[in-house]
Amino acid sequence: MSESTIATEALPRAADVRSNERSASSATNPATMRIPGRLQSQLEIEEASEAPAINDESNIVYPTGRNLWLTVASLMLTCVTYGVDLPIVAAAIPSLTDHFKSIKDIGWYSAAYGLVGSAVTFFWARSYTIWPVKYVYMASIIVFEVGALVATVAPTSPMFILGRAISGCGGSGMGSGLFIVLTHLFPSGKRPTWVGILMMFQIGTMATAPLIGGALIDTFNWRACFGINLPLGTLALVLVWFGFKSPVINPDESLPLKEKLVKLDPLSTLVFIPSIVCLLLALQWGGLTYSWHSVRIILLFIIFGITILAFAYRQYRQQENAMLPPRVLKNRSILAAAWFGACCEGTLSLTEYYITIYFQGVRGFRAFRSGYLMVPMIIGISLASLGAGFATTLVGYYMPFMLATSILSPIATGLLTTLDLQTDLPKVLALLGFTGAAIGIGLTAPHSAVATVLSIKDVPIGMGIIGFVSRLLSAIFISTSATLFQNRLFAEVSLRVPEQNVTTLRNTGLSELRAVIGPDNLRDVLLGYGEAVSQTLYLPVALTALSLVGSLSMEWRSVKKKTA
Repeated sequence: MSESTIATEALPRAADVRSNERSASSATNPATMRIPGRLQSQLEIEEASEAPAINDESNIVYPTGRNLWLTVASLMLTCVTYGVDLPIVAAAIPSLTDHFKSIKDIGWYSAAYGLVGSAVTFFWARSYTIWPVKYVYMASIIVFEVGALVATVAPTSPMFILGRAISGCGGSGMGSGLFIVLTHLFPSGKRPTWVGILMMFQIGTMATAPLIGGALIDTFNWRACFGINLPLGTLALVLVWFGFKSPVINPDESLPLKEKLVKLDPLSTLVFIPSIVCLLLALQWGGLTYSWHSVRIILLFIIFGITILAFAYRQYRQQENAMLPPRVLKNRSILAAAWFGACCEGTLSLTEYYITIYFQGVRGFRAFRSGYLMVPMIIGISLASLGAGFATTLVGYYMPFMLATSILSPIATGLLTTLDLQTDLPKVLALLGFTGAAIGIGLTAPHSAVATVLSIKDVPIGMGIIGFVSRLLSAIFISTSATLFQNRLFAEVSLRVPEQNVTTLRNTGLSELRAVIGPDNLRDVLLGYGEAVSQTLYLPVALTALSLVGSLSMEWRSVKKKTA
């Protein structure tokens, strides 16, 4: 495109100012014209923000037959691998504390995954636009598998946490890659159906992860919970290698390596990672390992504040080339969807985490039994999500279902805080089913919102923002909850059993309590554990109440009338 054409289309108000330049350039070869770097950057920004979205699929030949179905099978395997990985940690926590003889790291077993995954979300998204989709997708699976291998063979708790962090890095690329690969398999008219199929597949896998984890632990040991990802991921790699043939070539694939690296915006990632690490370290250590007034904690918060401001400034300066484009981030519905989604995901993570501790640590159930006792919650989530999806298609609006979740889920999670050592098991199961249904009603609404309020070219960025915020805030919630749980545990046990050495509890696995504490003080210690779990479950109550902010802030848009 010549300079005059670009100037006319992208900067019409500058036409008079630059008329002499266009006249002088008319005698030259347009193909050889160069636009100054600063002006070209401005043109790119305005073109990106003002040009209408074009979705011309007439020249795209989508894969069929063997190639199509091999790739679909790979995506389903990836859904299983990705979906089962994080929730299964909840089932493995008691066994992990037994093996590593410590409960002080339980917050990091999931937080490390979410922390690194959040930090590299947009790095992977940029990679998918610069290098061939097939190879970026495969690279994300390989990174995830390396992390699974490290976690499976980890001899120490820090090594296990490292493995979870590596898996979080790969999992972030897998999560976004599912959607991106899908757009290369089906035309736009068929994508919603397949997105729905994959989402239900993933939600079902995530919901059944505690049950799967319990069975693996009882049959083998906790290492099987992470080793199972190795054959699944390997098969997914083989299928996508032989099956996936992208019908679209990324325009940036031919760029020089230096320009590709610039587009990746690695500086933003390098600034963001230490920022979030400092935040989570402060939340993990504050009030437990160190006082909130400790110089270490204050310094961590200061570093976080400085680096996050530097990150925000770079996003502002980079605009469309930023890791997090401000134009999309400022969309009201995207912010509302991200907040609502983070509250729901955080609630589910915390509930699974501490109900598992309640079942195995307080009630003394085996891992497998603890897993299948989560089935009512699984059924509640699945049926409510499926019903809400059909209802949204009929009425066209997803906001009423978000509001329903914001009203019902605080009631459901509030009732869970009443659990104690003597609570009847049918009551526990009924409350878990109610909680799953209350959250499931609005769980898929954020994804519907993104697809409705954004143009097709911006949907991956919107999905990335929702995933990023959910992973980041879930990591913060779990890290914070671990500090709250341990503080309340030691306080409750010290109150009920003053002679009990709390250091013993700190170095005792949850399922070893009965053997270590002894029969004389066991009941009082278990009551203390139950009270600590109950008080920690007030965090999900707060999150579900705060989800109302997202519900009320969402624009009322119909999925039947896409205007973006």
